[in-house]
Amino acid sequence: MHTATYAAVGLDARVQSKLARLGDLICSAGFNVTGVTDPEEIERFHFLDALSLLSLEPVLAARDAVDIGSGGGLPVLVLALALPDTLFTAVESRGKKCAYIVKCASALGLTNVMVCCRRVEDYGRGVGREAYDLAVSRAVAALPIVAEYSLPLLRPGGAMVAMKGVISDQECIQARKALAILGADGLDAVRLEPFAEARDRWAYVATKTRRTPEKYPRRPGLPTKRPLG
Repeated sequence: MHTATYAAVGLDARVQSKLARLGDLICSAGFNVTGVTDPEEIERFHFLDALSLLSLEPVLAARDAVDIGSGGGLPVLVLALALPDTLFTAVESRGKKCAYIVKCASALGLTNVMVCCRRVEDYGRGVGREAYDLAVSRAVAALPIVAEYSLPLLRPGGAMVAMKGVISDQECIQARKALAILGADGLDAVRLEPFAEARDRWAYVATKTRRTPEKYPRRPGLPTKRPLG
């Protein structure tokens, strides 16, 4: 285990033990949770990757956070262990993955994780609208699409934090235009360094400054078919 790294971000022995337990759950899931099955690789590419977000003030300051497209529960389960005072909602449309997140949260004794098994576009037009301080996503889609998923869920003053690799100039320009339509001005790229050999890990951060127009998000599928910007 990367004990020194965990301790450096404030994780005590109890939380470190639960991370080890989460690694065991991923390895024994019986289906492809992450595409990575080696315990050391899970720790490096998933746990340390998620924990690198603790370097961002919007992540530390949030009290209500949503993880968009949670898949098998990463990064939401790791962040929930690290930030017990933050209430996390995992939004995932696939029932099998939702059930797995619920199972893991129960096994880890997490009381600050809820699971919403819906399309994020529907959630953003309903009870999830402007309900969060933070919207996190990890390699979900191109940034203009992620913006349309994220901004409707945020209160004014909340932050979108999208984890991705390097993006093209065109994607950046289009994302800025989409964010302006959806209620945010500007986009910051913050380099993440989850482990020594990490390359091209970035968080793209935008703060919502005004309410999102009611027509967004559009119906399921449209943000992908016809991205804003």
